[in-house]
This record gives sequence, C-alpha cells and structure tokens, in this order.
Amino acid sequence: MTVTILCSGFGLGFYTPGLLVEASLNRMGIPTEVLVFENVMQSDQLQKVDKSRQAYHADFSVALMSQRIPQDIRKSMDDEQIVTLLQQWEAEGRKHFICLSGHWIYILDRYREQIGEANLHVDLLYLDVIDSPSWKSVRKRLGQLHESYHEVWLFGHDQQEMYTYIDIPLSDPVIPYSQRQHRLLVHGGGWGMGTYRERIAELEQVGYGLDIILYDQDERGSSDQGQRYYRMNPEWRTWQQNEEGKHTFPPLGEVQVDQAVQYESRSEYHILCEIERNVQAIVSKPGGGTLADSFALSTPIIFLEPFGEHEARNASQWEKYGFGLSYERWMSEYGGGTDILEQMHQQLVQARQQFPAYADEYIQRHMQLLHPTMAKGTP
Repeated sequence: MTVTILCSGFGLGFYTPGLLVEASLNRMGIPTEVLVFENVMQSDQLQKVDKSRQAYHADFSVALMSQRIPQDIRKSMDDEQIVTLLQQWEAEGRKHFICLSGHWIYILDRYREQIGEANLHVDLLYLDVIDSPSWKSVRKRLGQLHESYHEVWLFGHDQQEMYTYIDIPLSDPVIPYSQRQHRLLVHGGGWGMGTYRERIAELEQVGYGLDIILYDQDERGSSDQGQRYYRMNPEWRTWQQNEEGKHTFPPLGEVQVDQAVQYESRSEYHILCEIERNVQAIVSKPGGGTLADSFALSTPIIFLEPFGEHEARNASQWEKYGFGLSYERWMSEYGGGTDILEQMHQQLVQARQQFPAYADEYIQRHMQLLHPTMAKGTP
C-alpha cells in the first residue's frame, strides 16, 4: 500500500519535510511516492514560479507584497495532466496521502468524488502554526477541511500544543551543546528571502564563525574570520526528478576561492542538516522547514523578519516553547551571548524526548491498512 506524499516547490518548507517523511516511512518498510504540485501546472505558469523565486530573493518587499494579492491556483493547473494523474491513482488503488500544500486540495477533492470518500485517508500536514497562503486560499474557497481530512499541526496551534515532529536520521544522537562549534548558520530559507544579509556584519563583530548560504549567483564574502559559504545548485528545481524518477533533496556545495563548487545530495536528509546539528543556532526567518530541522536537531533559532503573518506566528510559538528568540531581543537583552542559546538547546532536547516522531504516529494510526503483517505481530 503506497503512501503518496504531496509537496510543493513554492517554498522548501512544503518540500523537504515531505522528503524527510518519505525517508522515515521507507526505513519502516512502507512504500511511498513524492509528487510535486508544479508538475501538474501549465508550463508557462511554471516559468512564472521560477521568476517569482528570483524576484523574492532580490527584494524581500516584493515577496511580502505578493502575499496580499489574491490568487486562485486552479487557473494555473493543467487539467489534462490532472485527469491522467487521477486515473493512475485509481488504477493503482492509491488511498493514503500526506499533503503538505493547500494547492493539492482541489485535486484531492476531485479524487474523493471519483472513488468515494470512505476510501480515502489523507493527512494534512501543516508546517506553520496558522494557515500559510496556500491553505488560507483553499479554506477561503472551500471552507473548513477537518471534516474530510485528518489535520496534523506539526508545531501546534491556538487550541493545541505540539505533540509530534519530523525525525531526521542524522539527529541521533543529538550533539551536546558543549561539543558544538562556536558558529551560527545564516540563511534566508529555500528561496533566500529576508534580511539575513543585513545581519552578517554584526554577527561577525560579536565573534561567531558563520556558515552562510548563498543563492543563485550571490558572491562569497570574506573568510578572514572563518566564514564558510555554501550554495544550493542554482540549476536544481524541486519539480525535477533524478534518473530513478525520484525527487531529491537540494544539492548543496561549499563555495571556495577559485574552485568549482562540488554539489552533493543525500538520500535521507538534506545536507544542511550536517551543518545545523553542529552549530549553536540558526539565524533565519521562521519558516516551517527551519522549525522542523530546529526541533529534530535540537538547534535553537534566532528569528529574522518573518515572511508574512504565518511565519510571525511561527516565531511567537517557538519563543513561547523556549526554542527560539527574535534577533532584536537576543542582541538587546543577551548581547548575542551563548548562555541563552544553550538554555534553548536543552529545552529542545527535553521536549524531543517526550514526542513520538510523525512517521511512527502515522503508522500506528494506519497500521492494519498499511502493513497488515506488522499489525498482526503487534501486541
């Protein structure tokens, strides 16, 4: 019984967590397939997504403005491809889905009508504390979703505390704070958005070594204080597949002087995790993918300006849990010091010990349908 994981490339927070879930289910013997929404879009609309990504990186105000413009994603869909996809699902008996993007709901609703509601088992896996734009848009047009779908708020929400997380194989054992490098990871999320570049000089003055993520054709800066620079392969796209027909984690490589970048990709996690687990904190906007990594690797976040209301609420929730802090408060109240980072690290370690991983929790709910032989052997 294949679990179909529905992702989107509109942000890596709707993509890499889906691949992490896939890796977890595969380790437990559950077959999966990851699909990316852009592959059912019209080709001209796909080109617009790429142009938007470049514009948002160049000017964060453009990205913020785009959230205020109402959009109906259905106008971008390729109906012929969708019909073919739904026929394939029905022929293969697809019934189990994990959906990370609201854009897929229109397609899932069509499939529900096609095969009957009782035959469909769908988790809506929310990577934000409140609706991100894709979920807000679909809820505005279709109403509430909880009666037809099983909702999982990964980080909790107003009426529910956090109770599960996405595990990463690299996260065990967690590297103790005392063994971590005196370094920070600085980035702007999957599309390189936000104010991270404006904070680099101040972070260097405080005395941290910095691991900085570059985007597209960004130039590397100085390395006189131990700065390291990395770049995601600018030719890679979420909707592309490898020679095995599978979607992959973003290829990443270190950018060194007068050397070609050697891009690498791992099969069970994204390479950024290898950096995140060794640093004292992540300095970034509060995107869902960053929060997921933060919790799994017990690495606190210093929050930069959020991308919209949903990320602002993510930051508030993480701060309420004691897992993160705004950049301004970290500097003004703690002088950019490490004691508060260690305190947040310890709180992350303790919290992670209390929660089951999402893949474990998912299999427990669907044990009999997904893995009958496993169910029979369970006490």
